[in-house]
Amino acid sequence: MSAALAYLGKEKDLNTQVESFIAQLKRRQIKSSYGIALATAQLLLRVVSAARWTQIEQLIVQIKELGARLEKAQPRELTCGNIVRRVLAIIREENEDTGMSEFDDDKGNGSPLIASMFSLLSTDDKEPAEAGERGERGERGELPRKKDLKPYIIEGIQELIDEIKNIEESIAGMGVEMIHENETLLTPTPSSRTVLKFLLRAAQKRKFSVLVTESFPNEVEVAHGFAKQLAQAGIETTVISDATAYSIMGRVGKVVLGASSVVANGGFIASAGASAVCECASVHKTPVVVCTGIYKLSPMYPFDREGLVEVGDAGKVLEFENGPLIDKVNVVNPLFDYVPPELVDLYITNLGGYSPSFVYRLVLDYYRQDDVIL
Repeated sequence: MSAALAYLGKEKDLNTQVESFIAQLKRRQIKSSYGIALATAQLLLRVVSAARWTQIEQLIVQIKELGARLEKAQPRELTCGNIVRRVLAIIREENEDTGMSEFDDDKGNGSPLIASMFSLLSTDDKEPAEAGERGERGERGELPRKKDLKPYIIEGIQELIDEIKNIEESIAGMGVEMIHENETLLTPTPSSRTVLKFLLRAAQKRKFSVLVTESFPNEVEVAHGFAKQLAQAGIETTVISDATAYSIMGRVGKVVLGASSVVANGGFIASAGASAVCECASVHKTPVVVCTGIYKLSPMYPFDREGLVEVGDAGKVLEFENGPLIDKVNVVNPLFDYVPPELVDLYITNLGGYSPSFVYRLVLDYYRQDDVIL
């Protein structure tokens, strides 16, 4: 009775944590993709640890139901669904590995084969059956027990959490190879932690300058804070307005961006203003490099591009004090931009560099087709 009460208490506490996380997603209290990915993986670790199931399909159904609730809470945040699908892939992989090992053990035991061979020489029909039965049940007369998958699934999720925590450091280590001496870089995504660490690590062995777009009106303060951190590290940094990106692109050696999500066709979603800068870079033949972790890679295709773009407060663009003007114009303040794959030259991930055309292959490696729709 005490064990049952303890389980009910844990289940109630877990439900409280799930509801709290869903509320945080709805209110945008967790904004960065890194924070959402880490929180989702830790939540799934607790769910798998507390879950009760006798067949692996039951656990998969539970995780899918939870993933559908999380996606519904914030449909435009693809990172949350990515982590759920990665965990489902881990569960399926562990189940397949266990199934193969059990099959190999039976094959190694050789009882069915031996029984069939002896049946060629035996005149008693009961002996092969008894031999096969003894082979299946073992020496003690017991059926082989199925391997407990929970510890292996938990270990796989823990490895995923460690991967998420170390991804930015892995990408930052490639900065020295990608940035040349005395090169001028331009970044329109000052809110990206990955880009910040990428530039700071490269500054330890390379001397270069960085142009940071102001990202008006949503990330002006963030852009100035980003530039201040670069300047404190000894990097020559200049904050420019978004409108000057085209005129100054001739001096830029590379455009370095951070992605909020990467979709299956090779395009990506980033802060508003990124698409315009990438268009300017395409005209000037300037390479566009995107720093992103594998956990941001989504198996979804951008069929509804407008649905991927979240719209924010229009009052930041045109204040409501200008009432007569607001009645005559339609003001839109997008928070994100979708950048098509033809405007991207290289993705730098924790696994290395990949072209946009190779993204679909990474999707096949890290996700299962059965889990694309939760």
